[in-house]
Amino acid sequence: LFMQGHAPKSGANASGGTNNPQIAAAATKLMKEFEKLLVGRGPYARQQSSLKDKSKYGSIVCKEWDSSLCDGVTPSYKTYPSDYPYEDFFIHSGQTAADASVLNTSVVCVRNEKKTSSSKMKLLDSLEEYDGVRTRRNAYEEALTKVEEERFEVDFALETNASAMRQVQPFSEEVSMLKENEEKEGQPIGRLRYELRPQSLLSTHIGAIARLYGEQGDEVIHHLMKNPISVLPIVFKRLKEKDLEWRKARVELTKHWRSVSEMNYEASLDVTSYFNRRELEKSIGH
Repeated sequence: LFMQGHAPKSGANASGGTNNPQIAAAATKLMKEFEKLLVGRGPYARQQSSLKDKSKYGSIVCKEWDSSLCDGVTPSYKTYPSDYPYEDFFIHSGQTAADASVLNTSVVCVRNEKKTSSSKMKLLDSLEEYDGVRTRRNAYEEALTKVEEERFEVDFALETNASAMRQVQPFSEEVSMLKENEEKEGQPIGRLRYELRPQSLLSTHIGAIARLYGEQGDEVIHHLMKNPISVLPIVFKRLKEKDLEWRKARVELTKHWRSVSEMNYEASLDVTSYFNRRELEKSIGH
């Protein structure tokens, strides 16, 4: 506005602020930032993004590039094509010169092309193409995956329980203080009606508490919200007991997981053992 002379119309900056070098510099910087904001939002930004996606290198993956335009640095890495538009695909907001000096913008990882008859064997040719969710290399890797899933489930249950315990603890201490005050004053406990605020417990905390009581979890949560002065101490005690129980169980399970991992790790690295055995069985059968 200062640069365009729209404000102010009188006073020290009546000329629009251009006479003041500090105001003019600040206005120029503000205008540039505002232009970037406008360009990066709205229909124009979506149009530019669509054009980039439909361009030569925006519509194909790196393994489909013309290899004649790339230099092979190693069997797994090659340079970007000579006509690759760096200015369109290497724009990073907030990247400093120090960041750019250590980040890779010259080579890309590609799979090793091998002539194989099996589609699954093609998938296992390169680690970059391997997706453990879709296929397992062998039974040993399956065992390691099972260990990983079990560890995740135990850690998730333990940490959500611990988070709920930390959240409930101050409420439980406050409830105990209220009970003590009522006893000192000679008033019947629970004479005053207390309720938890709706946002006192997050969904993860409510889920952790409900998990402790199984099918009665919803009923416990209902009473917890409506009558916290009676239910909170019981729930907090149960959370502490479960925390100790699960931590002891994790120590025992860790020993089992370690032995399974040690027995299966080296064999799981054999990528093609399963498929080679199948091919051998087929050749013997014929």
